[in-house]
Amino acid sequence: MTKGSGPGKSYRKGISLIEVVERFNTEEKVEAWFIQQRWPNGIACPKCGSLNVATVASRKPSPFRCRDCRKHFSVKTGTVLHSSNIPLRKWAIAFYQYSTNLKGVSSMKLHRDLGITQKSAWHMAHRIRETMAVDGNRFSGPVEADETAARKRTSTGVSVSTPGAVRLARQPLPV
Repeated sequence: MTKGSGPGKSYRKGISLIEVVERFNTEEKVEAWFIQQRWPNGIACPKCGSLNVATVASRKPSPFRCRDCRKHFSVKTGTVLHSSNIPLRKWAIAFYQYSTNLKGVSSMKLHRDLGITQKSAWHMAHRIRETMAVDGNRFSGPVEADETAARKRTSTGVSVSTPGAVRLARQPLPV
């Protein structure tokens, strides 16, 4: 097969689940990645915004301390990860699964894949969905949706594909 032909999008480049697990094989590597993503210009206090931050050697109660407002904080502070006892490695894998799966990920799948309780997986899934929620200001211009699965229930309960769903999915959505 030539590049770009055939069904699916196998020619797209990306990172596989194996590569995610290998890249984030320790909690320290995951924390360093989250820190780089959250603070690309250096660690800043989430309370006051100061860059005058000290690293706490014992990491208790949190790994960072603001020298201006004297508050302790971590990479989780003020995010959907806040107050979560789930390790950052499991959060990173869950974010990967949500961002690469076309139809979302169920809490039961997260429960099985991450080795956490279903209740924790349910809360984790809701927090991840919260981060991906559109607030109306994130996009400007037309937005297109690909690979849309639209079903219509008939009076007999049979699910059939609607022919207009493909046509609608190929048109730009109004913003």
